[in-house]
Amino acid sequence: MKTPQEYLDIIQDAYPCPVECGFDRAAWLYECREALRWMLDFVEVEYKHQVADILDRGLTSERYALCGKYRSYTRVKVAEVAAYSPELFDSLVHVKATDAEKIIGRRNLYLEALAILGSSDIQKYEVMNSTELSKVVPAHVFERLTEKEERLMDYVIEEVSVV
Repeated sequence: MKTPQEYLDIIQDAYPCPVECGFDRAAWLYECREALRWMLDFVEVEYKHQVADILDRGLTSERYALCGKYRSYTRVKVAEVAAYSPELFDSLVHVKATDAEKIIGRRNLYLEALAILGSSDIQKYEVMNSTELSKVVPAHVFERLTEKEERLMDYVIEEVSVV
């Protein structure tokens, strides 16, 4: 099996970078990055299909073995902790913020936070979802109550024609 460096060498041999620095190198790297992103998505989907096919058909190979890759983590047995020590349980038990939002709802979480912080301190945390707002006000009101914001996400190297 080839190493990542060997694959990189194959790409660079087939599609050599023109220079060591500057716009030409940035453009070359940009094109490579975009191609590799596309390839990664394609390869990931195709790989999952092949693994599923191997598992579904019970295929075996003398050359390869399909091995599961696991990550170890520690899961607390919450009920066991409660039985072991109610005080310890009370001091450590909680729900994840995402689960609390699902259970209680955004509005009720806000009201609880408001009760804890007060109206002046809660202001720095207040947010609204633009999609939800757009559903309850007319378009012209939505435009007045919102603003477009741009965030730099990346740079794109584009070839421009010289006049």
